[in-house]
Order: sequence, then C-alpha cells, then structure tokens
Amino acid sequence: MGRVDSMPLTLSTYPSLDPLVLEPAPGPTGLADLRSAGQWISRQWKETTREVLRDLRSKESWKPIFIFLYLCWVGFLLLAIGMLASTPNITSLLQGFITTACQPDGNFSPYANSYNAWDWASSGFFEITLAFGPISFTAAKVIDIIWDVIIGRLGQVAITMVSWHVFSQYTTTSMDDSPVTYRTFWIIFLHKEASFLSITHLIKDFFSHRRLNSMVAMIFMIATVAFTLGFPMLSSAMTGYTPITKAFVQNEDGNLIPFSDFHILAYVIHDGYRINLTTNAYVTRPLGQYYIDPIVWKGDDGMAYYGCYEREACDVVNAASKYVSTYGFYGNNNTNSIWEGARLPAPALNISAYYIPPGSLFGNNWIDPNTQRKPFQDQTGLTYTESNRTYSLDYIMTYGSCQPVLNEYQWGFSFAQVFILSVLLFIWTVGISIMWLRVRSKLPHQGHPEVPKGWKAVILLAEAMNMELPQAHIDVHTLKDQEVKEKIHDRLGGGSVRFDAPLRRKEYSFRADLYMWFMTNDLGKRTWRNKWWWAVLLIAIAPFPPVMMLGEYVLPPGVFLITMSSCTILGVLFALSLGSTIRSRLFVTWTWIMVGLVVFISVCASGVLTKYER
Repeated sequence: MGRVDSMPLTLSTYPSLDPLVLEPAPGPTGLADLRSAGQWISRQWKETTREVLRDLRSKESWKPIFIFLYLCWVGFLLLAIGMLASTPNITSLLQGFITTACQPDGNFSPYANSYNAWDWASSGFFEITLAFGPISFTAAKVIDIIWDVIIGRLGQVAITMVSWHVFSQYTTTSMDDSPVTYRTFWIIFLHKEASFLSITHLIKDFFSHRRLNSMVAMIFMIATVAFTLGFPMLSSAMTGYTPITKAFVQNEDGNLIPFSDFHILAYVIHDGYRINLTTNAYVTRPLGQYYIDPIVWKGDDGMAYYGCYEREACDVVNAASKYVSTYGFYGNNNTNSIWEGARLPAPALNISAYYIPPGSLFGNNWIDPNTQRKPFQDQTGLTYTESNRTYSLDYIMTYGSCQPVLNEYQWGFSFAQVFILSVLLFIWTVGISIMWLRVRSKLPHQGHPEVPKGWKAVILLAEAMNMELPQAHIDVHTLKDQEVKEKIHDRLGGGSVRFDAPLRRKEYSFRADLYMWFMTNDLGKRTWRNKWWWAVLLIAIAPFPPVMMLGEYVLPPGVFLITMSSCTILGVLFALSLGSTIRSRLFVTWTWIMVGLVVFISVCASGVLTKYER
C-alpha cells in the first residue's frame, strides 16, 4: 500500500490538454489587431460616405438649407442697411479704415473723423469711399471684371429665376378670377427675361387690358422687371478702382514732405541741456501702432493715442508728463527736482506745452496760476514738427495734399450706391417673400400638379387662342403676324388665358398659417433631441464677444478663434440641416472645421497679419 505505482490512476492525474485546445496558437497578434482596426475604419468610412451621399440626394434635406440661406440673406441685408443707415456707425466704420490723412474721397485732412459718408455731392456719389488695397493695376482690373461677371450677371440670373418663379405662381392664383392677356402669359410663363419691351408690355397690358387681383402686386412686378434689367449696371457702377494716395505737406522751402515724417508736439524742454538733451528739445507724443500719418480726432484726438507699444518712443514724453505733473510748467518752481532718478538743482526745468489731449499725458486741465486759464486745452494750438521746424495746424491744413502713388491701386465701393442697392435688394426680398407666402397656401389648382411651365404653358396658351380666335373671326392662316396682333388687340382686348379649375384655398391668412405651423410642427421635440448639437453651437459662438470687445480680431489668435468658430457654427448648422445620422453630421461638421483651418493657414501664410502683430 505504500507503493506509489499501486495507486489507481484517474483522469485528473494525466496532464491537462485544455490549454492546447482552447488557447490560440502563438502568432503576431499586434499585426492582426492593426489589420482589424484598419478594416473597422474602412467600414466606418464607407458607411459614412454612403450616408452623406444619401442625405445630399434627398430633396427634403435641402429645405432647411434653403431656409438657412434665406435667413442669412435677410440678416445680411438688415445688418448692412443698419450699419450704413446709422451715421455714427458708418463714420466709426470708415474711421477704422482711415490710418492716413488722405480721406476716402482723396482729400487731405489731419482729422480722422472729418469725413462724412452722407455728404452725397455730385462727385461724391460715384467716388470709391470703401476701398481696400494696395494692389497692382492688374489685380484691381481682374477683381473688377470678376465682380461684374459673378455678382452683376449671375446676380441678375438669380433675381430673374426667383422672381419669375414667384410671378408665375402668383399669376396662376390670380388667373382663377382675373385672366391675363396672351402677351402677359407669354412674358411670365414662357419668356422669363427682363427687357425694356417686357416692362412696356406689362405696363400696357396691366393698365389697359386685364389686371391682376392686386394693384400693388402689378406695380411690384413691373418694378422688379426694371430692377432686374438694371441690376448689372447698378452692381458695376458701385465698384471701381483708384490709385492709392499718400499725404504730403509742402514745407517752407517749397518741397513736398511725406506727412508721415511729421510728429505731433507735446512739450518743449527749453533747458534740455540740463538733462543731456538739446536746448529747446522737442518732445513728441506717439500715435497708435495702426496709424501711418500723425492724424488726430476732431474734438478729442486722444483717440489716436493708444499707448506705447515701443517703450523707447515713450520714455521721454512720459518722463516729461510725470515731471510737469509734479513741478509744473515754465520752471516757476524754485526747488530741487528729480528727472528720471537724477536730482536737479533749483529751479525746476523750464517746460512748456502745446495742445495736450485728454488722457494719459498731463496738461490738458492744467490751470495757469497767472491767467487762471487752461492754455493747453485748445485743439487749435496743435503743432507739428519736422526737421526741428514747427508747423501750426492751419499751415498743415493749407499746404497738405494727397498725391497718387505709382503702380499702387485700391478697389472698393461707393458708399452711397452700396446703400441704395442694399435698400432695393431688401425691398425686393420682402416683396417676393410676401408674394410667395400668399401663393403657397392657395396652390395647386385642383387636378393640376404644378404651375404650368414649358410645354404645358405652350399647350395652355394654344388652347386659349384656339378657343377665342375663331369666335372673333380671326384666321391666323390668312393674316400676317402684325395683323394678327392688331386684331387680337382690337377684337379680344389682348386675349384672355385663365384656369377653370378652382384653387385649393381661395383666401390666405398669414396669422392662420403661422398658428397652424406652430400647432402641427414638432420643433420643440427636434430641438431637445439635438440638444448636444445646440450646446456645441453655443460654445462655438462664445469666443466672438470677448475677441471683438478686446480688439484682438486683427491679431493671429483672434483671427484663429473667429475663423474656427465661424466654420464650426456653419458646420453644425449644415449638419443639423443635411445629416440624418450621427456619422453624417460629424462628417459635415469636421469638413467645415478643416475648411476653417485651411483658410487660417492660408491667411497666415499670405503675411496679411504680420503688420498687426505687436
């Protein structure tokens, strides 16, 4: 019994073979995982592209896009008109571009805020007052041609397509009660082009033969045809290119000196030799970093003093300001003093001043103890210096001029014409929108799936003419074309085309339709279902207020935030409109973000932002 080999053998005493059966054979597991991940990514990409293409082909997906574009268009027009119609806002806008003494109209002025955009003189109406440059002549010419072709001609095509689409629908609803003439039917349903003859024919038919249900609608249709016809001319006339001008001042020797070489005087240290300066040392005040010429603001030119971005340019003027705030002007203080850490024996430095703007520099509110006046508060005392010569403000305004720069141009707009065209486009948009809202609930006619167009319109016109011409004893086969026109005009009053089938709804109420829309749509449920997408949208909007208020929108970090936020907002809006699945929406959003990144890198690579870096 003590022998081991005498013990009975059981299954458990044999070595287990389970690991050999259940465990996978050793191999390159990392490569297999990588291959599996690649297959998963490929599968997700194929499904994503398939879903995106399906959403793009769906007509229902594009309706929110059209609504979004329409709202953007209306918002753009309202913003443009609001900014242009507000005199303070447009003045501030123009002053934001003014960095030289050459005003937008080409005149010289040392005041940045002297230009009035609403001064529509006979010449100012056509002057390019909202210009951008400098660019070469070739670039300016190319931009102008592209604008005329794309905005002028394609804009006319877009206005024509939208207008005639709505006109044909509105005329269809009116023809139920008020038939139109053959010529009006042909112009609206078949011709569909703006021309001088179209205008005259519509005026003649509407007011002499057969009217529509609404007099306002007829006048609007005629005005729209005229506006469409003149749109390329208006869009072309409001743009142009002009040479860039540079400000010069004629000095006492008769030479033209660039105005940028002049500096605005703040203080004069008459005994400057005591602090290692010259006698009658001129102390100038620096301008903001974005200014080219030493321009000022009428009434408060402290606006041009934005602070010291270059320390060495401000050391002396800040030291002088600090010194006179302690020891006063004209050296009347017979005490020891301190200049930038250096002790000076009595009396104090003899420092006088010219005009001092309110703000950082001392002197604007200083009261002369002898006269009890504020001698440095009058802006007419503004004085410039160049090559150790002083020039009064009156001299600068008298002998200053703007001269064209060779081979440098700017392209832009006429403010007056931009404002007029913006108002006209807004009126057209409102009118077309009202007409479309009125017809959308009335159409279609019973038994007619759509508004007649193309061959259907030809057949409908032919049926009406075949019915009326024999009754009026007009035989088109034996008459010339002009004779047929005259007889139709004399015997049939231009003819009549109408629909016998009744409309779906005879009356229209905007309030009733709006109420039904709110009662039947599931906007609230869809908003809650997409709450995380709306949260992303709000986060993307967040950087705009601080960037704009801090004025960082011209610096690279600000440009990056604005670009990426704008593209994220567009990506989310387009994703919510087009995408029906999460993958499709993520694809659209990331596509817009990548577009924003490419735009930002392109702007940085062009070097446009380098002049704004601090």
